[in-house]
Amino acid sequence: MGKFSQSLSESLQQGAGALYSAEFDDALIDAAHWKNPRYEGSKLTGLRINEYHGIDINIDQANTSSADYLAQRVNISGSTETVWGGDISYGLNPVINNETTAIYIANTVVGGTEKERYATLEGHSYVGISKILVVNKEDNSVKVIDRETEPYDSFHRFITQDFPTGAKLNIKVLDPAIQSDLEGNYSCRMNKGFLLSTFKYLDYLNDTSSILNSLAPYLSPLELFDSSTMGNTSGGSTLIDNSVILDTPRLSFRYGYKSDDGVGGQTTPGNYNGVTRLSITTGQFNAHRDFSPNYTTAEIKTNKFTKEYYTGSNSLTSVSSLNTGFDGAFFSASRFIINDTLGYLNKNFDKTELHLTINRGNIDFAPGFNDERSMGTFEVDKGYGTLSEIGINDETSGDNTAGPVGSFIGHRTPIHHIFQLKGGTIYTPTTPNTIKTEDHVALLEFSNRNSGVILPHTRRTYWNGDENPRTLNYSGSAGFELSFLDKDHTLIVNIDKPTELFEGIGTKGIALIPEHLHGTIKKNIEYYLKEAGVIDNATTLQA
Repeated sequence: MGKFSQSLSESLQQGAGALYSAEFDDALIDAAHWKNPRYEGSKLTGLRINEYHGIDINIDQANTSSADYLAQRVNISGSTETVWGGDISYGLNPVINNETTAIYIANTVVGGTEKERYATLEGHSYVGISKILVVNKEDNSVKVIDRETEPYDSFHRFITQDFPTGAKLNIKVLDPAIQSDLEGNYSCRMNKGFLLSTFKYLDYLNDTSSILNSLAPYLSPLELFDSSTMGNTSGGSTLIDNSVILDTPRLSFRYGYKSDDGVGGQTTPGNYNGVTRLSITTGQFNAHRDFSPNYTTAEIKTNKFTKEYYTGSNSLTSVSSLNTGFDGAFFSASRFIINDTLGYLNKNFDKTELHLTINRGNIDFAPGFNDERSMGTFEVDKGYGTLSEIGINDETSGDNTAGPVGSFIGHRTPIHHIFQLKGGTIYTPTTPNTIKTEDHVALLEFSNRNSGVILPHTRRTYWNGDENPRTLNYSGSAGFELSFLDKDHTLIVNIDKPTELFEGIGTKGIALIPEHLHGTIKKNIEYYLKEAGVIDNATTLQA
């Protein structure tokens, strides 16, 4: 007999006038026969607001228990891809309905390739919202909220609520005289503002420059990866094990490395192939000539943020237009990206964000999600730490045979030329990937002595910049761009302005219609636009 039944029986035996007491058995809370009808069996779960999502067709319902897939993401057999196991709802109805009553008016649309000051985003446009029309369903009146008179946070809260990243929307050109070729179904890829171009490298070049000879082009080192682990010396060198660390699950981007130089006659400490003393003197220790990629075509862009920390040249070459050397484009790019730009971000993350865009925004790294990843864009993590910090190695100059700290550097040394991106599921690409392992040379000098070793670097790669056929099969410009976020009431939408809004938007602008606009309002868009004074003619109100 259970504790509850026993206590109740004893109380009954005491007579009708007795004080009854009962003891609840806590073990019942976790028992399936208790919790299923009281909690688990009555809990509703849905994938998205205002939508019902059934069981994915890839799930084997005949041979799988519904408890193993309903209301959860499950892996497809033989694949890393996950699918939704189906909503738990009443009938085929959404679990939660939350419809908006707001219509948005935009008065500017800037194509993603239209202006140099903004990050290059092929097939996308920056859409600036000027007014919000809020409909009162009780009396069909319309309140107009203007960005010029409304507090920034209040106005922007409407935008982020109705246009979260990935949200769908429709667009209506308000001037009937303006011709367009709108498709009618768009997605909000970002809702924070403009991306101001900061470091632009869109024309990838292999580095064939050389002081002595022309070498064969090297493969592009540009790479997007995560799940990074670095081998160690197993106690052979505590200094190296503590200094050369690349163990992080975080999504990261490699923008360069010092690739192997097979030219003979190099002066190398020990037998570490591909390690050479930094020198700009021909024939003496051999000058580095194999830094990759070639950043002589890269640009540093002036904007409201770079003006606060950078006063140098927009050109990255100051010595004979070379990529190599201490004043060459490769080190100039490294110092600007890591020391200057990430250093600024680390101190000013409260007022801006830094974003990386790969291949002009034309790679969809998260099909079906329609967020920033779908335009090849990822937010850079301010906490880059020592993972990518450019130290004295890259600041050493001249041929100093006395051997100051850092005068020797290893080719492909992973402690350099990498920065981290925002981590977590919502930032991770969902596209195919491949596991790669490559050897990296790590060589450190201290107290006029050097210590080095070759270590394996394993990681999961989603994209690399090599234009030749590779496992990932990506090709194109192999470029990238860094941009600061200029906070504004501006959406980035997958509108290809040159082909879809070839006549512009006229003087009246366009209306942005949220996916979850109330049905009655959506059916009477022109009526409410007329009530707000946005257009002149409209049909009568329909029930």
